[in-house]
Amino acid sequence: MAKSKEGKRTDSKRRILKTGEYERPDGMYVFRTTYEGKRHTIYATTLDELREKKEKLLNNLEQGLDVEKQKLSLNDIANDYLDKKSKTVQQTTLRTMTVMYNRYVRDVFGKKSISDIKRSHVKDFYLSLISGNKKISISTLQRLDTIIKPMFDSAVYDEIIIKNPVKGVYTEIKGESREVPKKVTALTEEEQDEFVDYVLSMKKHSHVRYLIIFLLGTGCRVGEALALQWDDVNFEENKIYIRQAVAYLPIDGKYTNLMKSTKSAAGDRTIPMLTEVKKALELQLEQQNIIGGPQPECCGYSNFVFLSKKNTVMTKANVLEQIKQIIKEHNEEYPDREIPAISTHQLRHTFATRLCRNSDDLKAIQEILGHKDISTTLNTYADATKEGVEDSMRALEGVMFKRKK
Repeated sequence: MAKSKEGKRTDSKRRILKTGEYERPDGMYVFRTTYEGKRHTIYATTLDELREKKEKLLNNLEQGLDVEKQKLSLNDIANDYLDKKSKTVQQTTLRTMTVMYNRYVRDVFGKKSISDIKRSHVKDFYLSLISGNKKISISTLQRLDTIIKPMFDSAVYDEIIIKNPVKGVYTEIKGESREVPKKVTALTEEEQDEFVDYVLSMKKHSHVRYLIIFLLGTGCRVGEALALQWDDVNFEENKIYIRQAVAYLPIDGKYTNLMKSTKSAAGDRTIPMLTEVKKALELQLEQQNIIGGPQPECCGYSNFVFLSKKNTVMTKANVLEQIKQIIKEHNEEYPDREIPAISTHQLRHTFATRLCRNSDDLKAIQEILGHKDISTTLNTYADATKEGVEDSMRALEGVMFKRKK
């Protein structure tokens, strides 16, 4: 190690080295320091790079950050986060989070060091997703954002990074984007009437006929409806008890039906039966008794209300395919009265919209729909209110300003 005229240590370019800085014979620069009894060492190929890293290290140490964990990649943080989530969330939720992370993040962006990721990196990554080869929708980006953001939050809580670089990025991109997130819309009253009339008149898809009426008349999630057992139906008191749901998950590489608890604690609820729903369930019971056959078993549960043609527990995909086929057949038969594509969630949203238009008891609406947060109910209520704006104004016609003849 060379020294200056003043006796200070210098590197091979005769630059004075500060305390803790060293140049190795191979030209690599090293900085060593001890902070609160713990030794820290960093390396760099140039003195400028070393000093930049040194400043960052010292700042992080002063702020109490865990500099050892800063070497972890986003994938390392994600693995730990998902492992902890596996103990608190349902299998379906965990699977969705894992699949989305693996599909869009793990192979490239996930390999970056958690401490090196800046807000600009996140924005570039998000923009590449909505405009690159994968070309995901703004709605899909929103779902991905709700998965990634808490991972960085956990790194903040564990004192690995100072602030979350993901925060606010999606909102900014959404504001700049021309694409509007797709929103589930309720069926119009005309569409609903056309669809229901056709469903009740058909014979080909009789095993889903009363399920569709049930979904429209209760607002249940499709998984909750498929898990319904006859013990959950009280004809005397006109009540339906929602206690569990069916999920279709991969187990040991093979997809199978599983019984799970409802989406949240609020999901366990009692729904009063509408007359049409009660009639549909009575006809479903009558039809099931005529067909006969053994009841399937799923995770120790049996006596299911809605079954497939083969007397098996249905899946959401089965129901969606049946609805798709029904609409196709209707539109071929009545091309002048076409029905748009309908999802099972749209049936729930249609029920919710009608409920909100005819009631202003938000807590009751929240309970019937099984919403965990009142904000979800308020959003549905707001949508329903928008639909009623014109009707409300028309009702004022001739009332607000009465003129003398």
